[in-house]
Amino acid sequence: MKTRLLLLAALFGLSFSAFVFADMKPEKMQMLRHANPMPNLMQVVFKKADELDLTEEQSKALKAWHGKNRPRVMKLVKQVHELEKKLAQEALEGASGAVLQQITNQIFQARQGIIETKLACRNHLHDVLKPEQWDKVVELYKASHK
Repeated sequence: MKTRLLLLAALFGLSFSAFVFADMKPEKMQMLRHANPMPNLMQVVFKKADELDLTEEQSKALKAWHGKNRPRVMKLVKQVHELEKKLAQEALEGASGAVLQQITNQIFQARQGIIETKLACRNHLHDVLKPEQWDKVVELYKASHK
């Protein structure tokens, strides 16, 4: 029972996450928000590059990082979505608790991969941006998520 409550609480909390890419279709954006509780700071950087006064070197470094890491995140997001559908289906079809727990663990592993990549993104932004640029990114993010 505790496992089920923990699972439901975790899934509920994660469903209100903010992880959105500017060029995503609405249904994909919804999947992304659901799969990840970390803020999507790279979206702010790309949308507000002029306000941030990025140098060409900074812009190249951020685009390269994004290009390298986005496919992995998208793959993990899709995996979360598919596993959640599988979990619901198996639960309705009478799968054992052990099977449901195994699927749940796979969901958590995929979410962990997403969160770790988003944390690495945040750290990369810290490395690439000047302190005042970082502060501006945080300010812009907070303003857009009130």
